[in-house]
Amino acid sequence: MANIRRLRHVVALGKFGSFALAADSVHLSQPAFSRSIQSIEDEYGVPLFVRGSRKVQPTPYGKIVIARAEKILQEVNGLKRDVDLMKAHEFGEVLVGMGPIPAAVLLIPVISRLAKQHPQIHTKVEITHSRNLLKLLNAEALDFFIADIRELNAGDRLDIVPLPKLGLSCFCRVDHPLLSQPVVTAHDLLKFPLASFRFPDQSIVELITSLGYTGDPRLLWTVECDNLLVLAHIASTSDVITLGPEQALRAQKKDKSLVELTLDQPLGVRTHFGIVTLRDRMQSPAAELFLQYAVEQLESGMSPLNKGSARKA
Repeated sequence: MANIRRLRHVVALGKFGSFALAADSVHLSQPAFSRSIQSIEDEYGVPLFVRGSRKVQPTPYGKIVIARAEKILQEVNGLKRDVDLMKAHEFGEVLVGMGPIPAAVLLIPVISRLAKQHPQIHTKVEITHSRNLLKLLNAEALDFFIADIRELNAGDRLDIVPLPKLGLSCFCRVDHPLLSQPVVTAHDLLKFPLASFRFPDQSIVELITSLGYTGDPRLLWTVECDNLLVLAHIASTSDVITLGPEQALRAQKKDKSLVELTLDQPLGVRTHFGIVTLRDRMQSPAAELFLQYAVEQLESGMSPLNKGSARKA
């Protein structure tokens, strides 16, 4: 089969109708160019050009080869362009998996930044819990996922990179009764209905210990929901107190639809997000850029001390 270089030579000769001009256009000596044309004619077993005294003309075979070669070269050039665009983060697709809590923290700022700076990148997102995300990753339906990693085992197939840990905060409406108190205790919180994302079992144990809650863990929550907007709306229109990372509810704090409660003791619960990928699977430039933005978004809301410890981890 003729290689790409020889196809370029055939197209050039068809365009210029002169061995000298065609050879010059592809930066070859005329003897080397002539040998290349003769080689492809020998390969196909037919003459592709009629060597006239004035101008070289393609034979009927030559016309077919030139037409097909032009299409092939167009595809080759298009392929190189697409690869170059991907390298420059101007083209591509990223298949993202997110746990509910990291999705609330990361999706809006990261995807907004991608859409603004690299609008040709297509992002597809699946939001569910770690076990479901792991099934999708193993089926190669995701490039990676970000979720709680404490129940995952790296094993032979997975690479797991821990991300900066975020603390848990409490939020309520602007005229909530608890705001009349200068400091709020865990006992005060438990007098009101609580709402939150569905936490992993380990986080629930940490939270119960932090609150000193002795009742049935299944009765701790009035509302469990993985939709951030639902949680925020419930807290802003009732006495329900919503728990979650401050970074997830920063917009509601800014527009003053929710207020962060000041507790006498911080809740002893932190996130345990991580990036989970299949080992030895190369990430696309679009996926690498998404992950870069995600890490930067997490670090942007942390203290310098926590940033340093996160990088060491």
